[in-house]
Amino acid sequence: MASNALEKFNASKRNIDYHRPTFSKEELQTVLDCLVDDLVDTGSIVDKFEKEFKSTFSLKNVISVNSLFSAYHLSLLALGITENDNVLLSPFAPLSAYYAILLLRANPCIVDLGKLSFHMDIDSFNKKVEEIQPKTIIFDHTFGCLVNTKNYDYKEISVIEDYSETVGADSDTIQVGKQGIIGICGLASTHVITTGNGAVISTINDSIAEFIRNSKINHIQKKKSPSIIRYDYNMLDFQAAMGVEQISKLGIIIERKKKIAQVYLQAVLSTSHETFFKNAGEDQFNRFPIIVKKPYEEVERYFKSLLIGTEKTASEPLFKEMGLPGSEFPNSERLYQRGHCIPIYPNLTKDNVSRIANSIKGLY
Repeated sequence: MASNALEKFNASKRNIDYHRPTFSKEELQTVLDCLVDDLVDTGSIVDKFEKEFKSTFSLKNVISVNSLFSAYHLSLLALGITENDNVLLSPFAPLSAYYAILLLRANPCIVDLGKLSFHMDIDSFNKKVEEIQPKTIIFDHTFGCLVNTKNYDYKEISVIEDYSETVGADSDTIQVGKQGIIGICGLASTHVITTGNGAVISTINDSIAEFIRNSKINHIQKKKSPSIIRYDYNMLDFQAAMGVEQISKLGIIIERKKKIAQVYLQAVLSTSHETFFKNAGEDQFNRFPIIVKKPYEEVERYFKSLLIGTEKTASEPLFKEMGLPGSEFPNSERLYQRGHCIPIYPNLTKDNVSRIANSIKGLY
């Protein structure tokens, strides 16, 4: 009897996917227009997108590329990262950063997260800086939780700030995207805004900007220098057209996610579960992890039984990629083993959000 009731309940409910890209008819139409007009190379639409991005976020230099990996590769090259240089980053930093460091034969060095935090532990970070003297530090706003780099003592070391999950964030204390010599904003489908794939590099330093631009293949470039290796890292016009539309809808995307997050935060507060967002008014909530004391597989089965898609907080934290034991990174290991990211994309219906919030409350 109970089994039949559950089957009828599930049949009456549609599956809630973990993630869906925030596309509308306008984005699809702009892509179609580009394809119809044979705008499938890198040209005027990419230029327009870069100008829109620069103007919207009040940036000095903006360079688009075709992937987050490309953005990290060119940024690290511009900062002079070479073999055996140390680069400091979070265990939950993007894999793209990690692989770009490895490509340059540099050393990725990680610091455990702080207790009840999505970001690197401040004391451990400061000790690590003294110990290894990194050439560059990467800060990222993991899950859309803002990180204030002023809390860390990074001396005069160059900083890359990855604001892929917080672009457009409104903060009284943090200049998102402007805390480092280089800012990187990923544009994959899992980021705040998307061009399908791609990224934007921003910098206040004109010399760095010139180096990055010259490191990309430019088919109309008049002066050629055989000593410079150039990479085919260009964004395409139809991707950029999608990006222009996404920028115009950014405020709506952010506001919708914040409203959903408020419902989830209230649900978490009524349980013994945890989430580490510290500032509900400023955090971006690009992803929403809840930390549950029960074994991961048991919680995953629970959400599946309710037809709610979830994901791990990371496919693998960087210390696992590096073959390092989780015991050396206890806070990161706990987030990985107990964390479940629940759906928070803008296209969720009111009923979807209510179902997810109730599932949080019903999880004991």
